[in-house]
Amino acid sequence: MRFAHFVSILATTVALGLSHAPAALADDAADKALAATEAAMNKAKTLYFEYEARTTESGKPDKTVGLNVWMKGEKRLAEFTAPADLKGTKVLILSPSEMYVYLPSFGKVRRIASHTSDQGAFGMAFSQEDLATQKYGSYTPAVSSSSGKEVKLTLTPRSGQTTSYAKIEMTVTKDKNVPSELKYYNTEGKLVKTETRSGYSCDGDVCTPGTLKMVDHTKNLTTTLTRKKVKVNESINDDTFSKRNLEK
Repeated sequence: MRFAHFVSILATTVALGLSHAPAALADDAADKALAATEAAMNKAKTLYFEYEARTTESGKPDKTVGLNVWMKGEKRLAEFTAPADLKGTKVLILSPSEMYVYLPSFGKVRRIASHTSDQGAFGMAFSQEDLATQKYGSYTPAVSSSSGKEVKLTLTPRSGQTTSYAKIEMTVTKDKNVPSELKYYNTEGKLVKTETRSGYSCDGDVCTPGTLKMVDHTKNLTTTLTRKKVKVNESINDDTFSKRNLEK
């Protein structure tokens, strides 16, 4: 398989007159809800996860991989531990626009082209961008509904921003301020992906999901990440997130 192809599978109307005040209140509520969610998602200084990722696709055998992930701020390092043909493969994310991959069979570090970061990572339903996104500053939020237990937000791209999705519908639990479901839409208004996050557990005020499930409706593809281990706020050396470290 060519390297380029291998990596490629790896990125409101303003109310007038008397309606001005209610719109401002709604926007303020949405901004506060999204800010609280982002704060909850980014409370940890560092995180380490061990996952089992199972991908199912209609008419094909299931695929299972082992994945270890180190996180510090915006930086991410993911290393595949299984199966044998992926073991030792590493993906380094320094920012949503700067990502690198190391494939043992090539023995070199290559940068992931920005136009491929929204494609499936190693055949999974999650893209590199899906796995990297912890903040939604490129989107404008609005409250679509609210109940005693959850609030539903609709996120649309801010003026001048380029995003992979034309709309995201996010359901946030009010007890922990964390997402339980995200629905992703394309520019035609079609639902292309649905992500659910469940089984949250907390270490102090840091809460992380035990299971992340992404359904790609365009490919009849489902990937479920099951957390096997988590470490919160343990020291991770900055050199871990270097291109030099990818080849070790």
